[in-house]
Amino acid sequence: MESAIGKRAAGVPSYSVPEAAVLLSISQEYLYRLIQSDGFPAVRMRAGAGQGRYVIPARAIEQLLDAAADAGTTVESADFTAQWRQRTSGGAA
Repeated sequence: MESAIGKRAAGVPSYSVPEAAVLLSISQEYLYRLIQSDGFPAVRMRAGAGQGRYVIPARAIEQLLDAAADAGTTVESADFTAQWRQRTSGGAA
């Protein structure tokens, strides 16, 4: 938790899955499932076909939480991720 809070305060642009899970108050396992089902944005860091590691953009967490606060209602992470994907790809599907 201290690592995630420290990175957030320092403006670091990404989090590990454990750090992001702490900031979102969910389990690491659940965040991994969301990522693997395209329900949350992440970057997969790996060489070749071997196992890798996911990195979570800090902006994704901030924007998801802002969207929920601004809407004043429930925001679906999968819908947010689809919109994120469209924004970051310039609208290309």
